[in-house]
Amino acid sequence: MRARHGPAVEVDNRNGVVVMTFASPIITVRVLGELLSTIDTLASEEAERESLILHSTHPSVFLAGAHLGEIAALDVASSAEYARRGRRVIDSLRRFPCPTVTAINGSCSGGGFDLVLACDVIVAGPDARFDHPGIRRGLITGWSGTTHLPGAVGRADAGAALLETRALEALSLEKHGAARRVDGDPLSEAFDIALRLASLKPSRLRLWRALRGPGFIDRFHASVVHKL
Repeated sequence: MRARHGPAVEVDNRNGVVVMTFASPIITVRVLGELLSTIDTLASEEAERESLILHSTHPSVFLAGAHLGEIAALDVASSAEYARRGRRVIDSLRRFPCPTVTAINGSCSGGGFDLVLACDVIVAGPDARFDHPGIRRGLITGWSGTTHLPGAVGRADAGAALLETRALEALSLEKHGAARRVDGDPLSEAFDIALRLASLKPSRLRLWRALRGPGFIDRFHASVVHKL
């Protein structure tokens, strides 16, 4: 598969591991559209990919979240569609047919934080940090962070991030099993993980995603009670 170039992402297949690199840390509506199209296209190219890695070229910012100017222009009607658009991108990542790994060294904020939580493995470098600064601006993420973050890092750390806008270091994510910290290049470690996960059976991948998803115990309990 040839590398595809666009204004938002560059995609390159390296021996079955596809690396999707963000060219800009700002997630505009145009970027969301390109991400959704790219992810859906990659999902359909089953013979050409075994794992997917998300990466960024910015030296200090992995993803800075949504474009504040676009958010300011939203009204009641357009804000609902805007939220649905972001969730569609995140849902497409969560349903991706192969393992997904993200390599982060720098800040990951807001909608960008929501996006990486959809991946199977987060590899965090020495300078990685995560935050949801929206509430300082009167904003609450509409891209699934309020539901997925507590399941990933626990209620206390999720509350600190969402309600107090505290930055979470990689250690906070690692202690909950939501990330793997590395002292060196996170992309190199992400490649090693992606290659190992490539041999994972689809059934085990589905089980892993169900176990790490929010509300698993509640869904399991409900399914058992329903059958009694």
